[in-house]
Amino acid sequence: MIRFRILFTAMTIITLLFILAPLGLGLVYGVFSYHGECYGFTDGSRPCTWREYVSDQVFWSSLLEIPLGVYLFATWLVALSLWLYQRRTSSPHGLSIPMLLLIPVGGCILGFNLISIFAVFVRYFYWLF
Repeated sequence: MIRFRILFTAMTIITLLFILAPLGLGLVYGVFSYHGECYGFTDGSRPCTWREYVSDQVFWSSLLEIPLGVYLFATWLVALSLWLYQRRTSSPHGLSIPMLLLIPVGGCILGFNLISIFAVFVRYFYWLF
């Protein structure tokens, strides 16, 4: 049996690392690839400071993290649902291995569905305005 206290602690650590990842990626990328120029999206390059370069890298890294954040959010929803379910059953002390494996699998399925439905909402709001 895996206890929920251990599971939620591990998921909290993973979430904190996930939140800090763009900052770390931007700093590491800035240390190894800064040459005094910032590159715009479509307008070429221009001279810039190291701080501005790292700021751009952190921004683009955080944009790449949005889809993964949806999957992480879905995994938290599945884990919290299993926790609420286990509180209502006769064995509220932990999860068996098959139930534990249901968390990442359910998170992937729910995350895929959330990302897929996102395009429908964008289309609807675009049509609305």
